[in-house]
Formats: sequence, structure tokens, C-alpha cells
Amino acid sequence: MANKLNHLIDSYQQLKQQSENCVLATIIETFGSTYQKAGARMLITQAGELIGLLGGGCFERDLVEHARTVFETGEAKTVFYDMRSPDDVIWGLGLGCNGAVRVLLQLLQAEAGFSPLNSIADAAEANVSGFLVTVYESGHADFPSGHSLFLPASIVDNRLSLTSAPFPFTASALQTVLQQKPHIEAHVFGDQEIKAFYDPLQPPLRLLVFGAGTDAMPLVQCAKALGWRITVADYRPGHIKKERFPQTHQLLHLLPEDISDKLELNQFNALVVMTHNIEYDQRYLKAVVNSQIPYIGLLGPAHRKDRLMQSLGNDAERISKRVFGPVGLDIGAETPEEIALSIMASIHAQLSGRNGRQLNPKATAD
Repeated sequence: MANKLNHLIDSYQQLKQQSENCVLATIIETFGSTYQKAGARMLITQAGELIGLLGGGCFERDLVEHARTVFETGEAKTVFYDMRSPDDVIWGLGLGCNGAVRVLLQLLQAEAGFSPLNSIADAAEANVSGFLVTVYESGHADFPSGHSLFLPASIVDNRLSLTSAPFPFTASALQTVLQQKPHIEAHVFGDQEIKAFYDPLQPPLRLLVFGAGTDAMPLVQCAKALGWRITVADYRPGHIKKERFPQTHQLLHLLPEDISDKLELNQFNALVVMTHNIEYDQRYLKAVVNSQIPYIGLLGPAHRKDRLMQSLGNDAERISKRVFGPVGLDIGAETPEEIALSIMASIHAQLSGRNGRQLNPKATAD
């Protein structure tokens, strides 16, 4: 999902205030079963504090020791953990994960704006996607180990527009953006070998909520905990109070008829309509029929959804395949907090192309 870097983006503001160097740890390659996959990142402070997790606590403390070397020398290094041996004789960590990971450690300097974290944070704020290329092994002076570069990418007139990447990264950068899969690749440039990690990055997922009632509060809290950027809009000005929704990215008093003029709908990955007023739900739903929002959730029973869709007339066909109502997965939710969990689980499953079943099929088999 696009939210895998939100813990780093949120920490970026604190890093700027503290002005202390830190180490960025990135998984660049995995084999077998691992807690995290390539592209997962965490920060290590000079005090040895961790922001994020790579191995579920398996090898983080060992990484802290390796990070000390990076702080001292300023040079990037890679560490390889192989947990596939049942005896775990190499590391003595008793992990039992049956996998292996390669981790890159690179110094983020305060005087350099914590690059490349600053570029990632700026792109997230601007809702820009792209890719990050990081050299992890090199003998070339122009592309030293630890060198990172973020380049934005966009679709213009149905064609991929990619900011020019320096040779030798151009072709691999294009492949990374098109396939949306992180990978490592070796290049030969000027008789020198360069090994680089390519990682496609997407801006944080964005949730739009129509309705600022009390039951919207746990939904916002749940979405925020998952790293979403949230906009809440309501036709009732008395409901739009920051103290009720401190986690929102945007809080709007917005009538349905003003949406097209004041809100860019296609920036959102999901919408939940929950005003508890059938008339306003109809008006809000009508206002989004021309949008491309991939997930539109309607609170309430199935017959309420049918009534709302019928109110759209022929326009209903434009969004019918993207409308989910009653919104949420069937987890037996009853309280507002449980319903919020159900809704966010449904959204994540749909956007990930999953069906929301148990990971262990035997758990439900009789």
C-alpha cells in the first residue's frame, strides 16, 4: 500500500526541529518468508531509538550496532540476515522466520535536509508519485554508495511522464514506475559497477468522508492510525470543529452543490458517505458521479443503498461498480469503533484486490 512511509514522513517534522543526524535502514532484498518486504524502512537515531520496524523486533537491535559505524564514518553499508537455518547458528537470534533480508543503512544528514527523506515528504504533501533510486554498492565517484535520488512521475495525456533520470538509471527507472515493484539492479558505467535499489513511491492514501457525526470520529481515528490523509466535509457548520476531528488533514463546511468548485475529487482513494440524512446523502452522491474515486462506501442497510442509487437515475451506471453498501466487511461489528475497523478493512481489501477472507482457510473449515 501507499502508506508504508507515513511513519517516516510524520517523523520528518520532528527531525527538522532536533537537527540531529539519523540513519535510514531500508530492506532492499528479501528471500523466503519475512516480516517486511523490499521497500520497508525505519529510522535509527543517535540514541539508538527506532522509528518503525523491519523484522518485527528480530534483528533491530543488531542493526542499531551497525548504525553506530554509519554515524561514525558517514559511509553507507549493507547487512545481510539469513534466518533460513533451523539452528540459526550464524546470528544466534533464534528467529525462526525461514527467510533472509538485505538491509541498507545510510546516513541522513541534518545539514543536507535529511535527504532523501525531505524529497519524499515534500512529494507526499504535494500528492506526487515517483520513484527513489538508491546506490548501495559502487566504485564510481559520481554515484557513491548511499547516494539517493527521488524523481517524480505523472500521467499526462495517458502517457507516462518521468523526470529525466541520470544515466545509467534511466531505463530501470522507467521499468520501476511502470511495474510498480521494487527491485535491485547492477549497472556498468565507465568500467565501474554500480548496484542500485529502485523503489516506486506513491503519496499517502486519501479518504474523503461526507458527514461529521459522532460515528465519523472513530473512522477518522482508524484511518489516521493506518496513515491515511483524511478530509471530512459536512453541510452542518456546527459539526465542523477541529477539536472533534484533530486527525484530519482537511475539515470543510461544504454543501453538495459546491463540491465541484472547492474539492478535487480524483485525489481521493476512497469515499464514505455517512450524513445519516437520506436527502443529503443523495445530493452528495450525485455530486461525485463524474469522479474516478475507486471506492464509494454508503452507510446503512442494503435497501437504503438501493434507494440512493435509484435517485441517481441513469447516472448510477457511472459509479455502480464502485459503490459498496452496506459499507464494511462482515466481522460482526456493532460499536462505532468496530464499524470503523470494518469499513477500513473493506477499503484496504478492495484497493489491494483482496477478498478479506481468513489468512488460514482451515480456521473456518469444518
